[in-house]
Amino acid sequence: ASPATESVDALATARVIDLVTYRRTGIPVGTPVLFVPDGDRLLVRVAHDAGKLNRLRHTAAVEVAPSDSRGRRLGPSIHGGARILEAEAVDPALRALHARYRIAGQLFTWLRHLRGKRDVIVEIVLDPTSPS
Repeated sequence: ASPATESVDALATARVIDLVTYRRTGIPVGTPVLFVPDGDRLLVRVAHDAGKLNRLRHTAAVEVAPSDSRGRRLGPSIHGGARILEAEAVDPALRALHARYRIAGQLFTWLRHLRGKRDVIVEIVLDPTSPS
């Protein structure tokens, strides 16, 4: 297995990850998110108007760590790069998210759509050689 796959495997047992994105000023902003491991990458669902999407548009660098639902870290962090996927990625990623989080995944999707939010999928590729 590649080092990236091993890093994904290490996070796969977590229920939630703390996703850290960076403001233009370099200030880190952490957000607890649900995620789906997919080979050597992680897929994260984000609302179309979320601040983290704006931050990712100018800075692809991210940091992830296993966390609880309030964002308190439960393990070491791993650096990586993120990119916003095209609309075709939404349905397959949501199916995987709903399979992994049977109640919470579907509930959060329903609530987002009720509020008029559209789903966007962010792909995270980890760099386990980068120091955290």
